[in-house]
Parts: sequence; C-alpha cells; structure tokens
Amino acid sequence: MREIKEICICRIDRIGDLIMTTPILRSIRKEFPNSKITLLVSPINSKVLKESELIDEMIVIDKKNKLWKNDEILRKIRKRSFDLFVNFSPTNLSYFLCFFSNSKNKSTLILKSRYKNKFSKIFIHFLSKIFCNHIILVNRNKLFKNNLDFHQTKMMYALIEKIFNRSFNYENLEIPILPNKKIKLNYLSKKIITLHLSNRWLNKYYNLENLKILIENINLNQDYLIFLTTEKYEDKNFYKLTNNYNKLQILDFVNLEQFNKKISKTNIFVLDYFKYEDWLYIINNSDRVITPEGGCVHVAAGLNKYVTVIYDNDNLPEYIYTEYMPWKTKHQKLVFGINEINKEILTDLN
Repeated sequence: MREIKEICICRIDRIGDLIMTTPILRSIRKEFPNSKITLLVSPINSKVLKESELIDEMIVIDKKNKLWKNDEILRKIRKRSFDLFVNFSPTNLSYFLCFFSNSKNKSTLILKSRYKNKFSKIFIHFLSKIFCNHIILVNRNKLFKNNLDFHQTKMMYALIEKIFNRSFNYENLEIPILPNKKIKLNYLSKKIITLHLSNRWLNKYYNLENLKILIENINLNQDYLIFLTTEKYEDKNFYKLTNNYNKLQILDFVNLEQFNKKISKTNIFVLDYFKYEDWLYIINNSDRVITPEGGCVHVAAGLNKYVTVIYDNDNLPEYIYTEYMPWKTKHQKLVFGINEINKEILTDLN
C-alpha cells in the first residue's frame, strides 16, 4: 500500500467496543507514526479516548441524528478523501459511511449474527464486495462450533493484517487517565472494592436480596471499602438496595476531613452523579472490580485491574466470553445459574 497520510477508523458503538479497539489503534500508530488518525465515535463512547495520543481527531456521530445531520457528516468525510477508511462497527450507518466515504482504500469487518440464520448480513457482504478493498467476514457461529477463537480484538487484527499484508504483535488495551484533583485516594489504608450496579445483576437466577447479601458479606472484612457505582441516578431497580447506604458525591472527596468522618462510620457507599472521568479514577484506584458482563468489564481491563465478570446463562455465556473476555487481563469468570456467585466471589476475594 502506498503512503498513507490520513486514516479514518469507524467505531460508532459502545464503550467496551472502543476500548477493545485500542490495541489496533496502537499498532496503526506505531506503523504510521506520521499519519493523521481520525476516529468516528458515538456519543456514549466519545469520552474514552479524549486526551489520547492514539488519535489526532474525533468526530462524534449519533445514530439518532436526523438524516440531514448524518448526511452533513458524510459530506465532511467525503471531502477529506481519506487514504484509508476502516470500519469495525457492525451497524448499518457505519457500513453506509464506509461505502460512501470517498476514501482511496475502504475496508470493513462484517460480523454475522450470533442469533439469526445463515443469511445474516448477506446484503452487507454483497455491497462490501462492490465498495471495499478488504473484507473480513466473521461467521461467529461456525467458529464457536469448531472451538476456534473469535475474540473481537483478534478479528480486528485479522482485518488490519489483511489490509497491510503483514502480521502485528498484539498490543494491550489503553485508556488515558489524567490526574484527578477532585478525588484523593492514595492515602487510604483500606482496599477498594468497586461493585458496578448494572441491571444485568437481576435475573431469574439472582435477585436484589442475593446482591445485598454479597455486599454485606464483603463488608465483614473491615479492610475493604466498598463503592457501589450506578449506571443511572437512583435506578428504580436498585433503589431499595442503595437507599440502605450512604451516598458519596464528588464534593465529599474534595473535603478530606468530611470524607474521613464518613468512612470511619461505614465501609459501604453509593457513588452518585459521577462523571465518566471521576468513575474512571475510582476504578483505577480499586483493588477489585465486580460486575456483570458489559462496558465496565473493559474499563477495568483497560486499567489493568483484576475484574470478576458474571455472564448471563440465558445469553450464550461461553459464546459471549469467547468474543468479549477481558483482553490480556487477569479475571474471574462466573455464570449466573451455574456458579454459586456469592460463594465464589467471596472465596476469590479471600
């Protein structure tokens, strides 16, 4: 491939997907240190690589935008005429942006559905053959049945290896984290356990009472400080649980005297109204992160934190684990309905 001055990477989906793309961004940055890398992101994952030297520019694309708004962004992309456009996102909008990007070289990853029939993505595959220079079609069901690895990061590496016709060393996950003047935790003598309150905790195998018992049992060890992080402020599914514990806000961390008084009375806190960068800082200072499978898993892995991941027994747990397991990070894998969740977490903690 001739000299590449401008590269566009499309990752307009979730936080975890973008984090799992960071090893590829590092490999491309090493291969083309003088190239300008533009990253297309979604509103939800746009905070992940803010301040990162892996990219030079970020363009936020909201799938909920009205057609004219995304058409305006497409015109902007077409005007740039990138030397290389690489699409990693499995959305119709991302394929559309790739096909009509006016880039000199267009490449895409196509993930066949894990749930639908064998004709999944057949039209996208057909169009990709017309518009793209390089395609990797991933038949995840077939790979899983044959016990082959199809981790998402490896599939992305397969695409760039096809584009550049060479192999790459697998890089680590990267999340930029800046010094946080609002939160000081380095003076604490207790170990921090962050338990993320995702709605995936609640299912036919595990309920709110089970979760409360887990938290109270962890709290029996007075060496632990337990932070419960929420996805939504006072999520109605967890209100009965979180209402039992004191809430911490950013201002509590700023006033260290007040913070010390609070942690002298209890070891369990709910962190509310936390911005992404503050939540990130809490996880970076944690000794253990406990969460059902989701974006928090990859945030913890990106910060090289030991994470307990709990998978949904009714949603192909071994399949999901193969595709989304924490990349190159130590972790504990559990499955609702198969493992004794509380017992195994407490045993591993001790």
